[in-house]
Amino acid sequence: KVPETCPDCSGNIIKEKEEEVAYRCINPSCPAQLAGSLVHFGKREAMDIEGMGDSVVEQLVSTKMVRSFDGIYSLTKEKLLKLELFKDKKADNLLNAIEKSKKQPLSRLLFGLGIRHVGEKAAQTLAEHFITIDKLMKATVEELTAIKEIGPVMAESISNFFKQQKTVTLIEKLKDVGVNMVEPVLDAGSRKTGPLSGKTVVFTGELQSFSRTEAERTVKLLGGSATSSVSKKTDYVVTGENPGSKYKKAQKLGLQILSEKEFLELIK
Repeated sequence: KVPETCPDCSGNIIKEKEEEVAYRCINPSCPAQLAGSLVHFGKREAMDIEGMGDSVVEQLVSTKMVRSFDGIYSLTKEKLLKLELFKDKKADNLLNAIEKSKKQPLSRLLFGLGIRHVGEKAAQTLAEHFITIDKLMKATVEELTAIKEIGPVMAESISNFFKQQKTVTLIEKLKDVGVNMVEPVLDAGSRKTGPLSGKTVVFTGELQSFSRTEAERTVKLLGGSATSSVSKKTDYVVTGENPGSKYKKAQKLGLQILSEKEFLELIK
């Protein structure tokens, strides 16, 4: 008989489709899944906690120093120096990165929580639509599917995730340690005066300072629009490492091409 709750953490388990075989625990702090979840939480595209890779997370979890996402915000230098991987400077660097992560926008947090079917782009869409996590947590499946980019499977997954008490408790704990739960927005007036106001930007190649989704979001916040194709109407083509055919097309059309460094200077 399939258990009604997770054997490891007593969290809710679900089978998303009748034809699926797998039952899944959807508790984001489930100990059996915690190491992988924490590595994802600390990824650059999520909470961007530099230094929280596989080996560090494995030690934090195996020593029970961290038992859920909020536990990383209770780490101290004294605790970290007890682990064989840490010396003085490395401990300081990790703690600084953890403290900095508290200021990440809601979209990064949503992606970091590892909600099934919610990737970086969907997390951005949800954050921009609801602005605060409290509003998102109250959203019904119908309200979620009314958003163009959110389909029924994803909506059901989001609803199930935020309905469970363990998620509610985790969010409250993250609030208590000072993690941001809001997506920043600029009013229409601010967007009109932004450095990219009315400009169309295309990115090509691998960026070092942003994920692609974050770069496009930055353009939007600064009054511009980010598109995926190059045309005569494109104002800037921003190139990362190993730019593709968009770069060649931009050269052919005589468009203004910016390096990532030049783009960062422009928006500073």
